[in-house]
Amino acid sequence: MKNKWLGLACLLPLLNGCNDAHSSISASSDTVSKQQIDTIITNINKQYPDASNELKQNALNTAVRAIENLVFVKGGSFEMGDFGAPCEIPSGTRERMDWSPDAQCLTSFSSVETGADHLHQVTLNSYSISKYETTFIDMEWMRKINDLPVAEDNINDRTIITRDSNAYKKLIESKKYSAARSKSWQETKDYCQWLNDMTALPFDLPTEAQWEYAARNRGEKLYFATNTGYLQYKNGQYKDPSNSGLYIHYTESEVNASTDLERFVGQLPANPLGIYGMSNNISEWVNDWYSPIYYKESLKNNPKGPKSGTMKVMRDGGNITTFDRLPTKPIQDGYYPSNSFRCSLQLNKPIISL
Repeated sequence: MKNKWLGLACLLPLLNGCNDAHSSISASSDTVSKQQIDTIITNINKQYPDASNELKQNALNTAVRAIENLVFVKGGSFEMGDFGAPCEIPSGTRERMDWSPDAQCLTSFSSVETGADHLHQVTLNSYSISKYETTFIDMEWMRKINDLPVAEDNINDRTIITRDSNAYKKLIESKKYSAARSKSWQETKDYCQWLNDMTALPFDLPTEAQWEYAARNRGEKLYFATNTGYLQYKNGQYKDPSNSGLYIHYTESEVNASTDLERFVGQLPANPLGIYGMSNNISEWVNDWYSPIYYKESLKNNPKGPKSGTMKVMRDGGNITTFDRLPTKPIQDGYYPSNSFRCSLQLNKPIISL
């Protein structure tokens, strides 16, 4: 799966057959139309007339890649929240649970505190969401062309890494395909808004409901957003359902989870929708403000969270379930590798059809 995220955008300027001959930057794609690419080029040249061709080309590649990496999610209705779990788990491990209508226990102790225990009906319009978390390099190209600091700091004193440093060179070499770090919710919002501005398409952070719906394969009662719905660790095991005295060990090919951070996006298998990294050790910002009582007040159709608040919602992290909610201060004290995000497209039809 190495470097799957790269997509098909041209990585070098002035490729033959790409775009307008008068443009100093160009790209081609099997899924993004020439008209759409031309729109991006026009917007980049208009927004950044004095930027170097290299910066413009990197921005173009990033915007095209963002479109290429979208997964269309057909809308529908589902029960959002902690849908319960068996009080006694036949497999002997929380990482391998199957839901049944007889489930009588809450899955997570935090559900009562965060309000996730209030199961409620939600109906969503169709939308698209990135199959990967935003990468460091795409975040960097956006920030560099906007004269913003690198979204990375020194672990010892939390000072921002500068682009003329050896630390920056190492980042470019070794972390470019890792999930982008974020210090604040606003930084992630700004990145998705930048994609909006460059593409003239309605990019934004996903809502909390959209994130959960996609993680649960369009609202199925799945505890983890993996290819199997289970967390299958290296050296992991579970009780043999036909013989409770025996344990079955996962083979190397069955491993789909890790206690470590992914080295690059897409390292572990995707969920059934083809979306990666929604059950790893990296938390993701969503658009919503947090309120522990919001699920009791939530709109049924396309909920967007409270109008205001002091905390934002993050999802995933520490291999928690698909419906766990993480109330988080919108500004953190550093760029931690466990905080990232992905963008969505608030459009109710597949972008490829436009």
